[in-house]
Amino acid sequence: MNKIILLIVLMFFFGCINSIRPVKIISTKQQKSFEKNYQIDGLFDFVPELAKKNTFGITGFPPPDSINCHYVNQNSYVIIISNKSDYSEDLKKVFDKGVIYTTNYYIDSNFIIDITELKRTLFPVAKCNTYHKGKYPIPYFENYDFGLGVKEILKKQFDGEPRPRRHTVYNIPEDLKVYVIGARAGNFWKFDCKENRLETLGKWKHGYSKGVAVSDKYDRVVFWVIVW
Repeated sequence: MNKIILLIVLMFFFGCINSIRPVKIISTKQQKSFEKNYQIDGLFDFVPELAKKNTFGITGFPPPDSINCHYVNQNSYVIIISNKSDYSEDLKKVFDKGVIYTTNYYIDSNFIIDITELKRTLFPVAKCNTYHKGKYPIPYFENYDFGLGVKEILKKQFDGEPRPRRHTVYNIPEDLKVYVIGARAGNFWKFDCKENRLETLGKWKHGYSKGVAVSDKYDRVVFWVIVW
């Protein structure tokens, strides 16, 4: 049976997406459920409480309390996007605690993780999932809506399926600067599904990375965590 991707998909904008209802982005129950199945604690601690609660967004779900390797993938991620000007003090606290790696998103040598394509090749992206020496993993931000419109909608038709599968690629700020505040290679799930990973990932076939990304031009901030 095909496996289902484990997701914590969290995105929000203040006042820029009217169709998204207010939700509690990261609930205590969700966070505890994730942490119960992962060996590294505190991955969400840097995310401001305001960003976790009472805001505009879309929320999915973390790993359930009981994991069956026949039905799930060991992938989770949190992407929270908002107005940078609303989080000036929070960003200062993040930076004061230390940044281990900084990069401009659009340079060619970034190590970009597209979690949705770690096991499949449905909509592969040439620049993603290939390790570059000395680089830390960062998310493939084109998967997420920054409120700057759609770049393209990819389609692929499969035999036996009535409609083509679609994937939306979003425009992202051209000045996006990414700060990694924590990352580590290794399989830290408390269960091992023996999942195959791309050889191009090198030592990062499993791992986690977290940090922030900012755009001064568009007043955007991203709080992100990726686990795979």
